[in-house]
Parts: sequence; C-alpha cells; structure tokens
Amino acid sequence: MILPRRHFLTGSAAWMAIPAWAAGKRSIKTVSLFHTTDLHGHILPTQTYDDITNVGGLARCATQIRRWRKECPDHLLFDIGDIYQGTIEGYQTKGKVMIDSFNKMNYDGWVLGNHEFDWGLEVVESAVKNSQMPIITGNVTIEDKKAGEIEGSAFSKLSPWVIKEVGGFKIGLVGLVTPGIPFWSRPELLKGFGVFDPIESLQQSVRELQAEKVDAVVVLGHMGWKRADDFANPVQELLKEVQGVDLYIGGHSHQDRPSWYWSGVLCTQANYFGINCGRVDLSFDLESRKLVKRNAWTVLMDDRFELDPLIVESTKSVVANAEERRKTVIGTVKAVISARGKQSPFWKMICQSFLATAGKQGTPADGVFHGTFETPDVQPGVKTIEDAWEWIPYENWLVHATISGAQIRTIVNESSQVRYSDRDLFGLKVDELEAEKRYRILFNSYDSQSGGRRLMKLREILAEPESKTKLIPVNTREAVIDYFADKREIR
Repeated sequence: MILPRRHFLTGSAAWMAIPAWAAGKRSIKTVSLFHTTDLHGHILPTQTYDDITNVGGLARCATQIRRWRKECPDHLLFDIGDIYQGTIEGYQTKGKVMIDSFNKMNYDGWVLGNHEFDWGLEVVESAVKNSQMPIITGNVTIEDKKAGEIEGSAFSKLSPWVIKEVGGFKIGLVGLVTPGIPFWSRPELLKGFGVFDPIESLQQSVRELQAEKVDAVVVLGHMGWKRADDFANPVQELLKEVQGVDLYIGGHSHQDRPSWYWSGVLCTQANYFGINCGRVDLSFDLESRKLVKRNAWTVLMDDRFELDPLIVESTKSVVANAEERRKTVIGTVKAVISARGKQSPFWKMICQSFLATAGKQGTPADGVFHGTFETPDVQPGVKTIEDAWEWIPYENWLVHATISGAQIRTIVNESSQVRYSDRDLFGLKVDELEAEKRYRILFNSYDSQSGGRRLMKLREILAEPESKTKLIPVNTREAVIDYFADKREIR
C-alpha cells in the first residue's frame, strides 16, 4: 500500500507471530530495496565513459531484479531519476518507452531528475501521467504550489514522500531532486516549475514521517556522491543538517559508490546507464522493531546477465525504429575534421550550422558563443545520425540574444576562467567589437542559464530586458544534422 502525504496509514501492522519454542530468542526480518539511476534511455547494453563495452541497460537490470525478487519476498524497487534522455529510443518516444518499461516491471516509484526537463514541461507531465507508480519528489513547485498540494493536473501525482508497508514494517520514502535545475534549464522549458532547498523539504518530510511512526526513513535523492559538496549535490550538508534518516540512495553524479557513510547515514549509488544495479538490505529486530542492520552493494551488469525477455519483447519495435534512425545517412566528410583545441575546424563547423539554422528560423545572428564536448577528430567517410549523437550528446536548444560589444567581451573573459572550457566567439573578432554597438549572438540553452553556475555573468546579461533573449525551437544536434543534409559533403 502506498500512502501519499497528508494521509494516515489505516489498518494494523502485520506482526510476525513468534512460536512458543522461540520465546526468549530474537529474530530479524529483512526488507530489500532495489534501485536503478541515470538510465538515460538505455534499454540494451551500452558502454562506459572508459569505452568498456557490452555492459548495462535496463534489460539486464531487469534480469537481476527478477532474480532478487525471487530471493527476497519483502522488497521495493525505485529509480532515482534521469530516466529517458540520452538515447534515440528515449528521444523518439519522448520518454514513453522507459515509463512503460517501469510500469511493466512494477517499480514502486521514481524520482524526477534534471534531464527529465530537457524537452520541456509538457514531456514531464506526460511521463507523470503515464506512470502507474508514484513520483516521489518533494523540493519542487508548480506555479508556486509544492508537491502534495498541486491539484487539477497530472502533477497532482507528485508527492514529497510515501509510506510502503512491506514485511510488516512501515518504510518512509522521501524524494528529492538536485537544486541545480534552474542553472541548466531555460524558463521557456520549465514553464512555472521551480526547485527549492532540499534541506527544507527533507526536514518537513522527516517530521511528517516520524508522526506516522515509520520504522525507517529512506531518502531517494537525485543528488550524488562527490568528494565535496557542490551546488548541485549538497548531500553532505543535507545529511548533516537533517536528523532521522537511515538510508540515502543517490543519483545524478554518475558514480558507482556501493556503500559509504555520512553523518551516520548509510549511502549508496548505482552508477549510470544501468551499468550497475543497486541493492540495500534493511534488517529489523522483530521484537523491538528497531532497525539493527543496514547493508548496501551494487552489481556490474555485464554478460553474466541475459536480457530480460519481457523488456526485450515490449521494446523491440522502439529499438528497431531507433536502430534504423541511427543508421540514417546525413552526409559525407571528405577529409579529417580536427576537434582539437579552441577554434578547431569541428567547432567552426557546428557554429556555422547554428548560424544557418537561426537564419532559417527567421532569427539571423552575427556570431555564436559555444564550445564542444571533447569530441574526437571526425574521420572521413559517410556520416549518420549516430555520429551526430556522439558529437552532440545533449538536447541543448539554441538561444538568440542581442547584446553589446562590451558585454560580449565580459562573457568571453568569464569563459576564459573556466577550467578546460573551449568556448569561444565565432563569426566576430573580439578586439574589433564596438563597446556600445549591439550584436546578435547565439548560445545554447545550458550556457545561457550559467553553464552550471560557471557563467553567471552571461546569465545576468541575457536576463536583461535589453538583450531580448529568446529560445529558438531547434536543438543544437538538429542544427548540425540539417547543416549536413543541406551540404551533403563537408570539405
């Protein structure tokens, strides 16, 4: 039974009967929690950032989860966010294939991740509407109404916490999302969606769960392991400030961290793309009903695990369509396009594609401020949509602004202080800009919102009414694909 906020658990807890021969002896009941995170639309095996292939994917995680369920009758299953963005399968279905898979696997709930918003609030609303399980995320607002208070839309299903009764014990589950979202996503995409301090949200949720007399408090947080907290992952501060948490299951930072402790709280995180699947065992003393043992670990989803037949069968048409799309030819490269260093030929090519697309959209620009994504050199030969996904892995939208030469210099100088950044100005020469003259410049949506708080001056400049900042409804990858389609041959 799932109990949303503001509702009380009805009925009596299922107590385990202790036979007479066991009088005076103590025994335990173990409740298992299985978890995935940062799947990013990966159904089938993929590869790690270190180019280790044939690992991960939801279909392999489903196999492990099925095995664990047979071993552990008292269990729960959750995902910690960033569910569908990142693959053509997710992109073509606007996330539906992943939510449908969660429904089929009988997940007990999931947490909103920041990449859920990459395609706009309407896509998030559709995912929430299609979900047969609760969406547990507390530190969010829709039109200034908090989760649990929203009425009249699909987002009324959002809840800051739920209670699951399993094995005779009441497990309170709190959901939180990273507070970094406003520094990555444009207001045009968020459309009234807001994020507030996760500490404030967690404090309130823990108080309410303690009033419900839960036997354990578990936090499902789309914030993850870092050696030191940052603005997007304040996990250490969170667990230091809020008392009463027994377990923290994390995500977002794409780390495999099977088990660590912070402020007495057991923490765990299961990597990304389904490369690892996570499990936690919570063991309770049946007599005192106290939590006496916590154990967490993750398992590598390699070729020891076959693909789950249910997931394979139910997604086969989506996977087939994505594979066909992946192989679609976009054009030919006649010679190596170097992607090394600032102002590389590759950088020039993508900036030219942005200018061409903006012109087609009726928003011509004088220049582009952009970087690359550590792309390797582009080799000669036929190029496909799959190549475009490797060059530009994120759905950042084009943003158009009209700003002064002095402001452009401020932005370029700010970017030069960002470690490893290869962002630069294309189409105009910085030293030839007139300080008071206004120029039409293209950015991507991520950078326009501060690039993860690295470009706060850029954010402030684009927020000024005089900048006339607006989002162009084309993402940067689509611009590159369209550029190839027009040119056919890139020399």
